[in-house]
Order: sequence, then structure tokens, then C-alpha cells
Amino acid sequence: MRRLAILPPLLLALVLTLFLPPRTAPAADAPPAEAALDLAVLRAAYPGAFRGLERDAAGRLDLVLADGARIAYDDGRARTPQEALDAPDVRTMLAQTYPLGPVDASSANPAPHFDPGRSRVAALFQALYGANKAAVRANCRKVGFDGHAASFQTRFGAAAALARVWERIAAQLPQHPEWKEVLRPFGGTFCWRVIAGTHRLSAHSFGAAIDLNPELPYWRTEDEPASVPQRRRDFPPELLAAFEAEGFIWGGKWAHFDLMHFEYRPEILLKARVLRGEITLP
Repeated sequence: MRRLAILPPLLLALVLTLFLPPRTAPAADAPPAEAALDLAVLRAAYPGAFRGLERDAAGRLDLVLADGARIAYDDGRARTPQEALDAPDVRTMLAQTYPLGPVDASSANPAPHFDPGRSRVAALFQALYGANKAAVRANCRKVGFDGHAASFQTRFGAAAALARVWERIAAQLPQHPEWKEVLRPFGGTFCWRVIAGTHRLSAHSFGAAIDLNPELPYWRTEDEPASVPQRRRDFPPELLAAFEAEGFIWGGKWAHFDLMHFEYRPEILLKARVLRGEITLP
């Protein structure tokens, strides 16, 4: 380098450019940490479905699917709670952290509009599971659940996960006959429909949700909402654990409570486990 120092400045700059290691490019276009985590949990939950995150012409982040289709990850819009349900982007869909594990004082009394997993990007679910009723039905198979042949989505391990849930429950049911009041009558699984009072497709439309006893508390029809915190606590923790262990979230933990409802949302549970420090993802 002493010999290089006596070269004219322009020639010295050229030599350094040719022979020294290049500088690392600035990470100005790198996605925020939240977006990187969301992409990681989506990739882990739905292997092979996503190419990555890319910015559009306006600089906003899109989620790019394996086939090149793009869905807004963060469209930059501020949303009211109702807008977050009716027209979420992917960031909004994943923003609330699901409370894992047994019901405690906090999950028995969630804050207003705390409904982790209730917000769904319909275009994303259609890309994952089927664009219409016929396509979803073609991707479903029958799963044995408490004596019923429940039609459930086969893609991304959903049907296999439900089968494992029932294996866990069935092994314990002889010691818990009281569980029959929660399990029966059976509410159902695949049903292409909109959610009552909305224009939004239900998770049941994609064969990715199961309802237990329809008489369990539901926010639209419950006559005694003040009793719901205790009803949440009384729900059999072993049943809740069986579902959560296999990638299902429980509508009983929503402020807009739906105690019969479980849906296959492994990305929601993975994100909660990462944020709790239980797991790490690439």
C-alpha cells in the first residue's frame, strides 16, 4: 500500500476499485423486522407457497406467491377495527398476537376488538386452498372426528392435523365423559358460505375450520355475555391444548367470542411462539 500511496489520486482510486473487496450494498430495501417475521411464519406454515416480499412501484410491500401473483402485505392504509376485518392487508391480518396456552385472566377478558386470526385476506386463502367452492371441495377429504366423517382441507397438512387432534382427544375421552357436552352435537367443517351479517367468506369456506357444539357461546347470539369469561375458563383445557398443538386457533380467545370455533392457522401460532422465544425460524 506504500507504493500505491504515491500514485496520482484518480489512478489510486481506480486501483482500489479493482483490487479491494466491494462494499456491502446498503439495506435500504430490506423489509422491516415485522415483515421479515411474517414472511418467515407464512413460509413455515405453507411450504412452497411464497416467493418473498417485493416493493411495488409506490414502494409498498407486496407478498409474492410462488406463481408470481401479488397480494398487498402493507398497503399503507390506516384502518378502523371494522375495516381491518372487511379489507385487511397481510400485515393487518397478522398484527395481533394470539395468546397461547390455557385461559388466564387476560385471555378470559380480551380487550375490545382483540380477535387474533379473525381478520383474513380472502385472496390469500383462495390462493392457498381453492378459488371457489368446487376447487376447495376437490382439495378436501374425510377425517374421522367423534364418529363423523368431517370434510377438511388436505393442502398444507390441515386434514392430517385435524386427524391428530382427534387422536389426542379420543385417547383422553374415556376419562372425561363431560367433554361430550362440548363436542356434541357436531357443528361441522367445510361449508362454502359468508359469515352471517357480512360479505366475508368464512374460514369454513376453505375447509380449514371446525365447529364443535353450536350451543356454545357466540357473540352474535349470546344472551348472557357477562358469563363468557367464566365459560372461557371452564372450557376443557385439554381440548384447547389438543387443537393448539396441531396448528388451530380458538375463537374463544376473541373479544368477538366464538367458543365452538377452531380454525387451522399455523402461521398465527408460529408467530406467537417466535415472539415468546419458544422457537426460531430461518
